[in-house]
Amino acid sequence: MDLAEILAHLSAPRPNHSQALAETAAYIKTLLTGWGVPFVVQEFTLRPYMQLLLGASMLVLAILLFVFVLKRKPLAALIVALAIPLVLILEFELFIPVITALVTKGGENIIVNFTAANPVREIVFAAHYDSKTDFWDHIQRSKVYAFIPLAVVIGLAVAIFAFFVKRYAVLRKKAITAVTLVLCGIVIAYWGLVFLGFGGYIFIPSDRQSFGSVDDGSSVAALLVLSKDIHDGKVDTGNSNITIVLTSGEEVSLQGSHAYLLERSGKGNKPTVPISTVNLELAGQNGPMVYWKKDGQFLKFYDADAGLAERLGAAWKEVSGTDMESRPAITDDAQRFLSAGIPAITVGNSGLPGLGEGYFHSTLDNTGRINPDNLKLMIKSLERYIEGYNSR
Repeated sequence: MDLAEILAHLSAPRPNHSQALAETAAYIKTLLTGWGVPFVVQEFTLRPYMQLLLGASMLVLAILLFVFVLKRKPLAALIVALAIPLVLILEFELFIPVITALVTKGGENIIVNFTAANPVREIVFAAHYDSKTDFWDHIQRSKVYAFIPLAVVIGLAVAIFAFFVKRYAVLRKKAITAVTLVLCGIVIAYWGLVFLGFGGYIFIPSDRQSFGSVDDGSSVAALLVLSKDIHDGKVDTGNSNITIVLTSGEEVSLQGSHAYLLERSGKGNKPTVPISTVNLELAGQNGPMVYWKKDGQFLKFYDADAGLAERLGAAWKEVSGTDMESRPAITDDAQRFLSAGIPAITVGNSGLPGLGEGYFHSTLDNTGRINPDNLKLMIKSLERYIEGYNSR
């Protein structure tokens, strides 16, 4: 097995709306089949243009707000202003596709299971094999998205104020009308920026697409190697069931992990043993192992499991001789496990020295960011983490 060859195959643009995503899934399945590692494929309905459709919808609603305020239609303006946060909450927090179900395709999660004779726990490992290219990177986007609550409040305030403008003639002065329309213009401009953050990738030429090497190709490679090592008897799994979940749809609002958990819970069978999840993001960069203290998406953020952090930190320390570090927050597949009440944590590498957590979803996420020795340490740490349950 050549780890470099696997990384090369997983370092190619593979957005959810592309044929390349299916080709990547086929490569993973072929690799596992060649190793003799059994797996199952979970098919689900994928909404590949989720962020693009939501960004466009928010911008259209902001424009309609301006039009209705200008034409003194306060009820319509209020409905539009309320629709913006409602749609975002339904789509991002409640996973109810009120708009984004307009365009769908088939998605696949690839699941490997290793079953113990007398299991007392299930350890789930997860990573996503889709990639994404954005108009801005993670850090730049977060600076824009931080103002979403303020934009919602301004939009609602303008719509409510429109009631008083219509009711009381004294408020129809040109200066007041001008200020109101300027605020509407600011709302439009802001949601235009959000649209670029959500769907600006449509303006990125094909030769400027992210290779997704570290986000999250190297993590997928790590879990593929882990699955082979377990299958080959190189890891003592003891009395732990091991599940490895490779998801698609993570880059479009965690759709793959959501589908995985929905199917598990939808069968009506409660787990017979406790479950915990280790999600991998940005693994194999420079720097020590890191974990993110909180994981969320839009409104609610969940705390990473402290017990898992302790175990993983000890495994990394044993393998590398360095301490695991922490970072504030992240948005990834662990959010879905945490929201389902399953203890979970996301780990990766800091990327320092280097670009750290910045400049992903761009051409700077390429194989040059991968530290092969660090990736091997990550794999070894995960194996030590599994074996650590046998001695406690």
